[in-house]
Amino acid sequence: MKAIKFFVAAIAMTFAMGANAQLSEGHFTANVNFGSIATKGGFGLGLGYRADIYTHDYFTLAWDIAHVEWDAPFDSPGDLDEISVKTGLRCFSPSFANDKLRAYTNLALGYTCVLTKTVSVDVDWDDDDYSSLPAIEVETKMKGHSAFGLSWGIGLQYNQKIALGYTLQYETWAKSKNHFATISYTF
Repeated sequence: MKAIKFFVAAIAMTFAMGANAQLSEGHFTANVNFGSIATKGGFGLGLGYRADIYTHDYFTLAWDIAHVEWDAPFDSPGDLDEISVKTGLRCFSPSFANDKLRAYTNLALGYTCVLTKTVSVDVDWDDDDYSSLPAIEVETKMKGHSAFGLSWGIGLQYNQKIALGYTLQYETWAKSKNHFATISYTF
């Protein structure tokens, strides 16, 4: 795990040194996800900041500098919510279809907090009277668990503003895989 954290930090520092001037030319992105989270129907909301770091005739490489996302089942607040902060790379193809469409793929790594519902039981045993049942209090609350998170996606972007694609998310605490249709807007 330390090797993964070191690798992510080294990549981030490398791009930060080379892309410092281009960060001011970045774009905010917002996305909505619909699909499944840990085998239940779910949705997600995200907000991020992206900057193009390299453009070539055959592709454009962008850095998703920071992306914050919340994903949950439709019955949220349910028994499983995920909040993540990730950074990664995104590669766009050259434009096609009269310069209106371009394909993309992205890979992002980072931190995911998995919120699960926990149950605590408090039994009040009366030491003097064993003839009656004890008083039992049951309390449920959300508890956070730290995990490494990964997101990978593919899709099409229209007019460099609206994108529709598929996103796979994975986190290491519960080893859950989330599958989403993603709609995003760049502004």
